[in-house]
Amino acid sequence: MSGHEHLSEDVLLDTVYGIAGNDADAHLSRCADCAQRLQEWHEKRATMVASVEIPGDFLAAQRTKIYERIERPSRKYWLWGPGLAAACALAVGVFVYHPEMESVLKNPAPQQQPAKRAEISDAQFFRDIYSMEQTVEPAAAAPARALFEEQ
Repeated sequence: MSGHEHLSEDVLLDTVYGIAGNDADAHLSRCADCAQRLQEWHEKRATMVASVEIPGDFLAAQRTKIYERIERPSRKYWLWGPGLAAACALAVGVFVYHPEMESVLKNPAPQQQPAKRAEISDAQFFRDIYSMEQTVEPAAAAPARALFEEQ
C-alpha cells in the first residue's frame, strides 16, 4: 500500500472489529485522515452497541403479569366455541344443500349402465407394448423432434 492511498471503508470496518492486517495499523499511524475516519467508526459503533437501561420496576411488573396469566388463563376463547360450531354447521349446510337434490331424492332416475369399453385382444395388447419398447427415441423427445423436422 503506498502512502498516498487512504483506507477503504471495508478495511476501516475490519479495523474496528480487530480483524484488519498490520498494514492497516501502520497506515493509521501515518495518516491523520484515516485515523479520524476510524475514530468516527468507533463512535458510531459505541452508539449502536450502547445498552438501554430498563427499570427494575417495569421488569417486575411484567413478570407478575406473566405469572398471573399462567395461573389464570383467559376464558374468552371458550365463549366463542358454541357460536363457531353453529356457524360451521350452517356453512356446511349451505354448501351441501341443493334444491334440485330434493327432486332427485323423491324420484330417482334409473341407474345408467357404465359405458362398455372396446375389447382388444391379447395379441393387439402385446403388439402395442412391444412397439413402445422397440422405439429408440423416448416419448418425451417426440415434441422436441417435431420442432426440427421439415414440413
